[in-house]
Amino acid sequence: MKLEQLLEKCPKCGTTDKTAKRKFIDEHKAHAELESITCDKCGYVFEEKKMEK
Repeated sequence: MKLEQLLEKCPKCGTTDKTAKRKFIDEHKAHAELESITCDKCGYVFEEKKMEK
């Protein structure tokens, strides 16, 4: 997701507050994978990790 996309308003509620949920890969918490970016107010999902087949 680009910076412009992170700064834009939510299409459902209009707020700009977002939460990035990450999954840590190792026990040292040095590397993480992005799971989803969601709106704090209404829960709209902006971006979600694509599931591999």
